[in-house]
Amino acid sequence: MIKKYKSLILYGIFGIATTLVNIIAYFICAKVFNLSVVVSTCIAWFIAVIFAFVTNKIWVFESKKNKFKDVSKGILSFFSCRILTGLLDLLIMYVFVDKLHFNDLLFKVLSNVIVIVLNYVASKLIIFKKNDNNENKKVNLKCDWQEILTIIVIFGIATIFSLNSPTSILTDGGGQTDSSVFRFMGMLLAKGYMPYLDSFDHKGPIIYILNYLGYIINRNWGIWLIELIFLFFSFLFIYKIARFNNKKVASIIVLLLTTINLFDYYQGGNLTEEFALLFIIVALYIFLDYLINNKTTNLKIIISGMCFACVCLLRINMITCWIVFCLTILIKCLKEKKYKELFNYILNFLIGSLIIIVPIILWLICKGAFLKFIDDYFLFNFIYVSDGGKFEIWKAMFHYLNNFIVLFSIVINIYSIVKENKKEIYITNIIFTILSLFMISMSGRSYPHYAMVLIPCFIIPISYFVSKILNDKYKELAIFFIIYIISIYALPLWSTTVENAGIYFRNKRNNEICTLIELEVDIRDAIINNSNKNDKILVYGNWNILYVISDRLSASTYSYQFPIMEISTDIQNEFYADINKNKPEIIVIQYGYNFEERMKNFIAENKYKEIYNKDNKFLVYKLSK
Repeated sequence: MIKKYKSLILYGIFGIATTLVNIIAYFICAKVFNLSVVVSTCIAWFIAVIFAFVTNKIWVFESKKNKFKDVSKGILSFFSCRILTGLLDLLIMYVFVDKLHFNDLLFKVLSNVIVIVLNYVASKLIIFKKNDNNENKKVNLKCDWQEILTIIVIFGIATIFSLNSPTSILTDGGGQTDSSVFRFMGMLLAKGYMPYLDSFDHKGPIIYILNYLGYIINRNWGIWLIELIFLFFSFLFIYKIARFNNKKVASIIVLLLTTINLFDYYQGGNLTEEFALLFIIVALYIFLDYLINNKTTNLKIIISGMCFACVCLLRINMITCWIVFCLTILIKCLKEKKYKELFNYILNFLIGSLIIIVPIILWLICKGAFLKFIDDYFLFNFIYVSDGGKFEIWKAMFHYLNNFIVLFSIVINIYSIVKENKKEIYITNIIFTILSLFMISMSGRSYPHYAMVLIPCFIIPISYFVSKILNDKYKELAIFFIIYIISIYALPLWSTTVENAGIYFRNKRNNEICTLIELEVDIRDAIINNSNKNDKILVYGNWNILYVISDRLSASTYSYQFPIMEISTDIQNEFYADINKNKPEIIVIQYGYNFEERMKNFIAENKYKEIYNKDNKFLVYKLSK
């Protein structure tokens, strides 16, 4: 065992030593010489990389290449890989320490755990890789080019699809209702405020952290870049799942068929479901790899736990993948009496979950926002879900079921249960689908973006369908059927996206308004021209994009009031207490929401004057001095 895993054991030993060197060097620079976090991180990284190269070359991978040319090439490769992981280390320290104000030593340790794993893979497969014969090199080169081309195609599909987002680089950075709330929360974080404590919303903290990252990248389109990354990896893992029983081209077809409904579900993007999609699909890939190939690794189980924690901290009703597949694996291990393996899976899953959950909870506690987080994320959501009656729940479920791809996937899933030997996968997936349908319908509201988490449920049946019909004796008929489905359901949506992208690009080139509608521009200008940057304003309704584009903060903890004021009268009282105390400089009244007597009285009593009126529907008032 020692001989077999000698390089891994030595890498672990010297990896720990390298980590200690990095942490000690950082501590000396930061605490003794009082250098900044970024400078201390850079110096510590440089010292650690020198130490790692020497120990890896001599003892871990036992490289015999001692000529100047080989050594210099090795150093260059080693430093190139370490620069990438060093930048990741720097990014983690900058975001979580400099900006989010976590404990610097705690995050230095967590950052180095991630860096060690990535560095081992790079050293093993690239820098100190043993020479292969020429024949193998040619085969590997051919395979690499095929994979690179596939990745480029998938990235192209993700890029085209991401242009549906009003926050894309071609637009002026508009946003739908929920997206605007999340972007406002990201802006608050960038200005040093805290979600829950300084502004109410009932989603998990990770969506706000992602929008904060987007805000510091670019206030208008930064979040789109993060969306693109998430979409690309979501599509990539759909493709990888399809590859379990399909060839490359067929797997791309599976990807196109699986994501047809995403056009309807996307709703402007930047939603909790969109980001959760990646974590669910990655976990699904890990579960299926275990069930199909009957093997897994500790790292994969840890990653599954991390994905689970991320979804819990986005929106907790989207964890059905883990509920169903973990139960299947539990039954499988108990049935096969693999008690030791089961204990190992549970332990690693918990470790992965805690890697994500512990830092987030510590951050909330340190900022004094933990109790408000419990109130907003758990207690309010319980009230929100309870607001939907049984009739509304069933109505929402039938609404989501009334879709070709949903019904098609369920039918194929049932067919595969009857026909296939490995029934456990298809039985688990049908339960996964039904439970997901119930979970997204619990509130009794049938918003399209709720159904985005159904996308992973389609992958297994559609992948099975494509693999079977392409290997059937009626292959030509099957190909015609696939082309028909894609041309009827997919191509019109993709072509519309490309067409809209062209319009956005033309408008951008001509300096014309893109996503921000003329009304939003007019109201933004009215706000900016009649208030100072430090003045607080109020948007009455649910139109948080106005805070973002005018760069103004809300005068109330409740930056939006509907539908939350209709759910809780306590929120209504707290809202009016806030604005009576803070007196917003500007009040915007959004059309379509109940402009109730209490708000009209507040405007009249405080002598607000009207400065903008659009058809007596959209009104802007300024506080009289």
